Amino acid sequence: MATTILDLLEKTIDFAMKQTPLYDVHVAQGGKIVDFAGWAMPLQYSGVLDEYHAVRNTAGLFDVSHMGRIQVEGLDAVAYLQRVATNDIEKIDPLNSQYSMLCNPEGGVKDDIFIYRLSQNKFLLCVNGSNREKIFDWLRQQQNTQKENVQVEDRSASMSQFALQGPAAKAIMQQELGPELEGLKPRQFKEAALCGALCIISRTGYTGERGYELYIPVEQAVAIWQQLVAIGEAHGLKPAGLGARDLLRLDMGYFLYGNDLTEEITPIEAGAEWVVNWDKGPFVGREILQRQKEQGSSKRLVGFELLEKAVPRHGMKLLADGMEIGEISSGNLSPILQKGIGLGYVLPAYAELGTRIEVEIRGRRVPAQVVKFPFYKKPKPSA
Repeated sequence: MATTILDLLEKTIDFAMKQTPLYDVHVAQGGKIVDFAGWAMPLQYSGVLDEYHAVRNTAGLFDVSHMGRIQVEGLDAVAYLQRVATNDIEKIDPLNSQYSMLCNPEGGVKDDIFIYRLSQNKFLLCVNGSNREKIFDWLRQQQNTQKENVQVEDRSASMSQFALQGPAAKAIMQQELGPELEGLKPRQFKEAALCGALCIISRTGYTGERGYELYIPVEQAVAIWQQLVAIGEAHGLKPAGLGARDLLRLDMGYFLYGNDLTEEITPIEAGAEWVVNWDKGPFVGREILQRQKEQGSSKRLVGFELLEKAVPRHGMKLLADGMEIGEISSGNLSPILQKGIGLGYVLPAYAELGTRIEVEIRGRRVPAQVVKFPFYKKPKPSA
């Protein structure tokens, strides 16, 4: 089910919600706790905009332990993942990662995931928090369809996951790790002792800034969080919540599962054919995706920006030529661009860059234009 920041603000807190190991720390640090996919998560601490600008200018630290972490291991692990995922697993070198998708037989996206290759036949899958049980069960079902030497294990309860994002992220990490981070390229990772605990440190993230995602033994989660906050204080680091995370990812045109991707939307419709490898052989959903590639699809995801000051929201109608042509899947006012931006699905005839469309906002039709994303591109440093 699609969730927006406004939805989170209006939700009634259910005290039966699942909690990450950092829950008490979030409360003690003044985090506003909301229900996100059944998890008690901080929406904000010092304020959504304050945290957003911290990530763009200095650094922010996110608890994303609600995400799922599933280990796939065995002599047939590569063949198994080739069969269930859209991208080419063979292209992942050890200690590298890859973005991919899992589809149902109709081609709809069950989840978008990151796959980390820990060794030749051992992988860690990072799946969305709202999907972790669904995807684990589905992966187990797929495991049982063929006689493969592969073990699928849910490691979510034994690992916490943080995201340290922003221009100062490297300096903060180097204070603990020194030169160990040198040479670590985007989507690469390594195992290293952080604050005394062996962690996976990955050059990945969801904000468009340089940063790291940290996979941490759950028993050390609180100590490492507090240490990073203490180290980061001198660098302008701030704890950050879901509100800033959503604004940051929208600037980049990154998908939010449940909004921009669902089991009724295919990678082709989402403009994500780049994560579909046609050369690797059969995979779940391939036939439908191949047909859409050859014959076209009934809708396409576009990025758009408003040409007047207004705020587009999920679910608002997109219009052109006096008719409804689609709907917004994600939208908001970008704090750094100071304009309304969004993603939405439209009829293919209106998906070309530069196409003028309209957004219906409280009965008013606001002009907009289809644009290329990312919406925000970080300025290059001056010489």
